[in-house]
Amino acid sequence: MTFFLTRWFYALMQFLYGLFSNSYLLTILVATLLLRLVQIYPDISNRKTQIKMAVVKPELDSIQKRYADDPQKMRAEQSKIMKKHGISTFSSCLPMLLIFPLFFCFLGAFRCWGNEETVTLMYETAVARNYEEGTPERAAAEEQAMETFKGFKFLWVNNIWQPDCFIDAQFLLFRFDGEVVTKPRNLQALSSVALANMPLLQKGYTDKSGKFVSGQEIWQTLCDAGLASGEYGNAGNSSGCNSCSSCATDRSGMYLLPEGVSEETASKYLNEEEMTPAEGEEAKTYSGADIYRSIMKRYPDALSKDGKTPANGLMIMPFLAFAMQMASTLIMLKRNKKDGQAEQAKQMNAMMYFMPVMTILICMSTTTAFSFYWTISGAIQLVSTLIINAVFDKKKAETKAA
Repeated sequence: MTFFLTRWFYALMQFLYGLFSNSYLLTILVATLLLRLVQIYPDISNRKTQIKMAVVKPELDSIQKRYADDPQKMRAEQSKIMKKHGISTFSSCLPMLLIFPLFFCFLGAFRCWGNEETVTLMYETAVARNYEEGTPERAAAEEQAMETFKGFKFLWVNNIWQPDCFIDAQFLLFRFDGEVVTKPRNLQALSSVALANMPLLQKGYTDKSGKFVSGQEIWQTLCDAGLASGEYGNAGNSSGCNSCSSCATDRSGMYLLPEGVSEETASKYLNEEEMTPAEGEEAKTYSGADIYRSIMKRYPDALSKDGKTPANGLMIMPFLAFAMQMASTLIMLKRNKKDGQAEQAKQMNAMMYFMPVMTILICMSTTTAFSFYWTISGAIQLVSTLIINAVFDKKKAETKAA
């Protein structure tokens, strides 16, 4: 999370999350509404441009025919006409120029938030396992960890920080994950820079019992449990930089789920069966991933039928996001044809399937929190487009009548 807009969006959502008493639903709804308000003006400006273009289209077509053999002259004359009527081609591109950066910034912010919540759950689970079984301290710690996990429940989805999906597969660059808790490979993929800059590990947090836990204490607990390795606060590159994105692949500093965990550490968290070497294996080696799988079993087992079947969601949210995108695209395509913007309609036709398909693939492979945001954003865009179209159609009719 090195890009400044991503950090701002994340900070905004954290502020709203605290303001609305830790409600994911209200946080995402209000953040989405605020973002759509920023995009209303470009949408209106684009609609005005489309109306003006429809008015001057006969003139532009006439110039195109007249100077068919002189493209330079044709562009100059068309530019004069557009300037005369106050038409800017840039305004029609502005909505897209806003949507795409915001899309990826919010995607990054939700991914960072999901990583933090997963690390928090992993830390609280490790703390509970540090107490002896049957003691009141362990029972209290386990209850707190379970409360944290139950807080991830969102509508029909068991864990809002996992995809609303029920399949495990890979398609091109997309990895679909239907598990209730994050797979070890996703945590191992976090770079030392991402961990060093994670707000949770920088500032710490206050748990549900009201106790403040520092970032250094969280990291030390994870290291002691064999779930992490590396010096706290070390981004892991020789230049001493701990914030630039160019170091994002450097894994020599802080990282999660290391290989080569000692048998003594592993024995605290793994059962006898997990500690037993496989047939023909002389000595068993242990890793942070083994410990992570062992201590996180209690959460999927509480939700899925057999503890193995992916059971996080029903894939409803990705299809809702797809439907919102498709509906908005079809309305825009119909409007462009109605206004005589044949060329723009042709370009929109090419994009008609691209964005909805990308939407469903991304929503199936990222957090449900982001999918919900993108669905609500699409619904608001759809409603605002219908309202803007209705208002401008009425003005157009009034002008024509006058």
